[in-house]
Amino acid sequence: MEKIRVGIIGVGGIARMIHIPGYQKSQDSIITAICDTDDETLAKAAKLYNIPEKRCFKDYRDIIACDEVDAVDICTPNYLHCRIANEAIAHGKPFSVEKPVGMDYKETLDLYENAKRSNVPAVVCFSWRYRPYVRYMKNIVDSGEIGDLYHVYIRCIKNSGLIPGRKLEWRFDKDLAATGVLGDLSSHMFDITRFLGEEFKSVVADMGILVKERQRINSDEIGEVTTDDWCNILAKMESGTNITYQISRCATTIDDWIQVELYGKNGILLYKYWNGDQTIEIDVKKSGRQTLVPPPEFQAEQSQAFIDHINGKNDGLTALLEDGVKCQSVLDAALKSHETGRWVDIFEITQQGEK
Repeated sequence: MEKIRVGIIGVGGIARMIHIPGYQKSQDSIITAICDTDDETLAKAAKLYNIPEKRCFKDYRDIIACDEVDAVDICTPNYLHCRIANEAIAHGKPFSVEKPVGMDYKETLDLYENAKRSNVPAVVCFSWRYRPYVRYMKNIVDSGEIGDLYHVYIRCIKNSGLIPGRKLEWRFDKDLAATGVLGDLSSHMFDITRFLGEEFKSVVADMGILVKERQRINSDEIGEVTTDDWCNILAKMESGTNITYQISRCATTIDDWIQVELYGKNGILLYKYWNGDQTIEIDVKKSGRQTLVPPPEFQAEQSQAFIDHINGKNDGLTALLEDGVKCQSVLDAALKSHETGRWVDIFEITQQGEK
């Protein structure tokens, strides 16, 4: 089988740290073209990944149309995701897209229906699905060892919003990102929840902005931050399970802390991630407390999962476009809850989106 030729659209931090290294490890793909609107970023990436000038593009339409690109990976700001993905569909090219998929549910649903009509394979970059500890956690929950879930508490805490001198980039602009940590971080936590087998029924949310002004990217002018720095969310699931989410990018001294606490009928399962160090602890009635390590078979790679999906080898755990649509409905419901000060049923969002 010939290697899938991948074009990367947006070669900033997330592409360089996560996406590109994944393709470089793959035996089934090769990066043949790159695209970015920033000249310096594009030039650096071209040199770093040995991409010839003729396959370095500034316009996403050009890289999608390139004959030496079979599939595209979209690593751009949120407002461009659906626009670029629809262009890929028009050319019949599979795509991987960063989360959240769109700016709102309606836009995301329209993209999904377009891809489905056109039979174009697509995946969403919910990267936590591919981490062995999370996959192992899912396996334990699916086995029934801790029993039906009663309560779930999920935290995703960072200090990324407090980086000294961090400017008014697109993530802090509602017109370009739609939301802040709600879309950037909560989307991962919502997907972990669905990955564990739960579906959302309704949510109530509160959120706010702590750092209200930042220096603009290309000037000394100070601009207003319009996306949330923190959000707290309560969720009711279709199963009856209740879940509490605590999300922030303004937690002083904490680089990266994710914790998932699952309380079931038979016991508890606790996952901790602290600046790269991970643990899973289980405490059930029959065997007591244990610290677990994921076996090798739970290793996975996001970029390889995209290539496998194109080649018809999906393992059933890959985040597809439909998963992105369902996540978007929860994001929209949380935002509406904050704006209206009440519980919002997911059905309210999906019903409106389908009109």
